[in-house]
Amino acid sequence: MASLAQRNGQLGRRLSAHLLRRVTFGPKRAEIDDLASRTADEAVDLLMNFPPIPPPPVDPATGLTWVVTGRGGANSDDDDLKAIVNSWWLHQVFDPNIPVNAVQKVFFFLHCSFVTGLDVIEYSENHYYTLRLLYHYVDKSYKDLALKMCLDNGMNDFLDIGESEKNSPNENFVREFFELFTIGKGPQIGEGDYTTFTEQDVAEAARLMTGFRRNDAWDDPLGYDPDTGLPRATFDIGRHDTSDKIFSNAFQNTIITGRALETDMLLEVQEFVDMIFAQDATALEITRRMYRFFVRPLITQEVEDDIIVPLANNLKNNNYQIIPVLKQLLKSEHFYDEGNPDTTDEIVGGLIKSPLELQAGVIRFFDLPIPDPALDAFASYVTFYRFGIQRPQSEACFDLFMPPEVAGYPPIYQNPDFNRLWMNSKSLPARHQIIEEHIYGNDPLKLDLMSWVNNPANITDFAGNDPMGNPGPHAGARIAHHLVQELVDYLLPEAIDANRFSYFMDEILLDNLSETSWMFEWDDYVATQDDTAVRLQIEKLVRGILQSPEYSLA
Repeated sequence: MASLAQRNGQLGRRLSAHLLRRVTFGPKRAEIDDLASRTADEAVDLLMNFPPIPPPPVDPATGLTWVVTGRGGANSDDDDLKAIVNSWWLHQVFDPNIPVNAVQKVFFFLHCSFVTGLDVIEYSENHYYTLRLLYHYVDKSYKDLALKMCLDNGMNDFLDIGESEKNSPNENFVREFFELFTIGKGPQIGEGDYTTFTEQDVAEAARLMTGFRRNDAWDDPLGYDPDTGLPRATFDIGRHDTSDKIFSNAFQNTIITGRALETDMLLEVQEFVDMIFAQDATALEITRRMYRFFVRPLITQEVEDDIIVPLANNLKNNNYQIIPVLKQLLKSEHFYDEGNPDTTDEIVGGLIKSPLELQAGVIRFFDLPIPDPALDAFASYVTFYRFGIQRPQSEACFDLFMPPEVAGYPPIYQNPDFNRLWMNSKSLPARHQIIEEHIYGNDPLKLDLMSWVNNPANITDFAGNDPMGNPGPHAGARIAHHLVQELVDYLLPEAIDANRFSYFMDEILLDNLSETSWMFEWDDYVATQDDTAVRLQIEKLVRGILQSPEYSLA
């Protein structure tokens, strides 16, 4: 039985790593070890302790931020500035000074829920403020965020809100607001009737959303939202349809009174959002999306009844506050796949990593140095993040904040394949190339694997006898089976069988020589400080593990 009962007892390494892979973009060994000694209740509470919202990015060309005052002649061009906004967000994923937490994964869930694309948003400033709005609501109400998204300048661009006026209402935004952002599209049960909403509702909502214009006065506080302190759309009553809006039986034939004053236009939007979020179907749809994002795509009838429905009730009854519901899910026995005898639908290791999870996991686990944008914005935002991260991500079919469809990234939403779509004939070679660059490439992307394996915090000392029978402790990397065991234990989601272990150790690391030969090679390296022989084998081993199918599983 799928159970929301809270899991008790220490997590241990396997479940600690599982939790961290789902709520971060890739854990370090020390983070896994720390949470392993904690209960699910303690670990999840720790991860939901979010850091402050980061200060805005700076343009490397000027050393100053541009998102408040706008750009001048000395600034980079706008396409470059959009990439810098992406780099600014990526730094929050990789910054070693930020304690481990779930904020970036929750943020990305919200981005996938309220999709925008930087290629359509006209200005880098508006791209930044859309992301900044998501940060503001990452620990608040999904419903409140939905209201603010109706007035967001980036969304205004992305779905043509500003083009909608009383004589020509534009349905793009409201159609996606129903289908993609909130209540979802149910089975079609009649002409123009999708169970949860109808074409009549789309037409009425389009009339309601007329007269909202993009506001590019980023330096004018009069154009800011009073709740968020962020720029928002302006209201033009001359372009607004002031007549009443009459919705279908799907919304209990609600009538939203048309307003004749600019100051009252927002009241119509608030009542529209209230109407949608009053429906049980809205809470159920959002909860299903949360489940698919953090747990797995498969929702059986058992999961629907025992997990989705009670979580959705809690979500709706608590004004759509995201974090309490997510905490309940992540602390549950179900999330850790306990109390379920079916071994064919495992949750642990049951998702395929996105390209970003794949690369971030490598960078964070192996402690690749991260350039600080406060010290060198060009080295950080341009060299490291734009060309070192964003470019290979794009080659692996993941364009950050530029999804290929208005619905978002197909692996997030596309039934029935979902996350399997991260793997295809184009993306798989690119995913392998990401690993190649980290193993054999150049600075700043090349891992220093010898320093890493020589650190006993990464590969612990081996307490037993070495292959010659000499008692320990021994340097961990000196003992071949210990080195391999440490790596597969922390990098792979589940234990591997003896044949698979032999493949990694005997065929890759040892080239089918003995563990004694490896020990002698290691001793020669220690004596001469010439690491050529052992380094090449360790690089092969790490490459083999990171390019394995198992490593692609989260």
